[in-house]
Amino acid sequence: MMKNFIVILFLLFAGNNNGYVGKFSYTERSELAWSDFRGRPHSTSHFDASVNTGITYQWSYGKDKGDIELDYQVDSFCYPSLSWVKRGQMSDYLLSHEQLHFDISELHARIMRKRLKEYDAGGNIRRDLNKMYKLVERMRINMQERYDEETEHSKNKEAQEKWQKKVETLMWFYREYE
Repeated sequence: MMKNFIVILFLLFAGNNNGYVGKFSYTERSELAWSDFRGRPHSTSHFDASVNTGITYQWSYGKDKGDIELDYQVDSFCYPSLSWVKRGQMSDYLLSHEQLHFDISELHARIMRKRLKEYDAGGNIRRDLNKMYKLVERMRINMQERYDEETEHSKNKEAQEKWQKKVETLMWFYREYE
């Protein structure tokens, strides 16, 4: 019961643009600016900046002549008040590293849209879509973590370039699902 309360509380805060957290979607504005990093830096963090991004989805369905018609919306978001940068660390290079985190979230929103488009609605839509979302979210988190590990949180410039090309290619591959 407590878990449900926490989830509902998070949705109340994260789901309202005028609330504490605030957010903007990749569709609204895909390019980050340092002004989007409004949170307080974590004083104990070894990192110079952190962008907070994620994906959400909504769905409903109806029946038309016995066929199930699924309606859905998937978005990727940036949460400025949960994103931060340490004073004196704002550089174009670091911003491009943080931008790729946002791009990775959008990439996974596109992957989710593709999977939803290809989904053949069956007996337990809620369970199926929940399972689908959890898998895509796990993929997103794993990719975010791998990106930071391999680039050493932007310190490894060669790895940063490889990741930039990799994500650009994947975004192009899933361009139909913008």
